[in-house]
Amino acid sequence: MSENKIYEITQMMSDGRVIQGDVNHAAGMIKSMLNEKYVAPFARAISVENARSRKNPGKEARLLEAIKPFVDTRRHDALERAIDALHTMETLRGLNKQMPRPVYQAQTPPQTLRRTEGDFVQDASVREDGVYDVDDRCMGFRGQPTLMPLLMFMAMAAANGKMI
Repeated sequence: MSENKIYEITQMMSDGRVIQGDVNHAAGMIKSMLNEKYVAPFARAISVENARSRKNPGKEARLLEAIKPFVDTRRHDALERAIDALHTMETLRGLNKQMPRPVYQAQTPPQTLRRTEGDFVQDASVREDGVYDVDDRCMGFRGQPTLMPLLMFMAMAAANGKMI
């Protein structure tokens, strides 16, 4: 029985269609998991924020809607595109407000006074070994969430013709 099982396994491994099917199945599972864990929550958040921005349009979008009856009907498509762009910008603003903000903690530098040696005044940011201290707050937002993944998702969705 053991020899027969090994024979079956080696036969399956030598069949390219079986391996290709297994690879496709694994790729589908990974794609499904990534979609469920990352893409779908982004899509829901975008959809909710987009609905909010359309329900409560900004003053610019309301103005464009108000002037539509007074504009040549051939220009209505351009107005609609401009209104949609304003809704998209408002959606991005709303999503940006939901992003976590970095919290800075005050750090006491090891030495805040300037040292003097004779007539020479040495900068307090220079340590004894000649290396400058770096203010961590000047280093930017390293490791903080950004809107880049969201913008990339929206660009991919627009490229696929599935813009929300």
